[in-house]
Amino acid sequence: MTSEMDPFLAEVMKLRGGKDVLECYQCGTCSASCPALPDMIHGPRRIMYMIQNGMEQEVLSSPDIWRCVSCYSCMNRCPRGIEITVLFSELRRLAIQKGYVDDKEAEFGQAFTVTLAQHGRQFEPELLARYYLRVWDVLSLLRMVPLGLKMLVKGKLPFAPEHIQEPQALQEAGVIPPAKDLPGGGWIDQVIALMITVLGFMDALVKLASGKKEAQHG
Repeated sequence: MTSEMDPFLAEVMKLRGGKDVLECYQCGTCSASCPALPDMIHGPRRIMYMIQNGMEQEVLSSPDIWRCVSCYSCMNRCPRGIEITVLFSELRRLAIQKGYVDDKEAEFGQAFTVTLAQHGRQFEPELLARYYLRVWDVLSLLRMVPLGLKMLVKGKLPFAPEHIQEPQALQEAGVIPPAKDLPGGGWIDQVIALMITVLGFMDALVKLASGKKEAQHG
């Protein structure tokens, strides 16, 4: 008599980095290597254990998969060669796909991931706007505006996002999910596009004003 594999375990094993999850023998090297472990509830070792036992809800609703900083320490030191960092990226994608992203930390993680996927590097005004809009906390977003404007004018924050030459390399490395698996095209994207346009206009005005002052003093 053969026992059927748990559906969630089978699904995870088809993901990038997931084919060797049953090779994990719970040595704890991953958790011992993880710099984010103090901020996690379970840690990578227990996440692997829960995957092996088909605990879909516990894994995909855990904030731990969003607290991974993609440093690759666990993956590089795993004695079984399990691609844990890549797998955590895939678990984040799966959590989004299945609707498990419902706590604020996970929402921030998703806002971080989407912003990173858009530009290849972080753009703080967009990150904060995406996060506060996702959790419907517009009041907190508005409270950040005065400080944000001061930082923008003083050059502490960029007016426009910077882009890396090959953003797809982040997807290939497993740092972020493929673009097709990320949510997009909704009203939040439209607000972000408008915000970036307004910031670009403000940047032009600031540069124009600075140019006039330099001309006067010149």
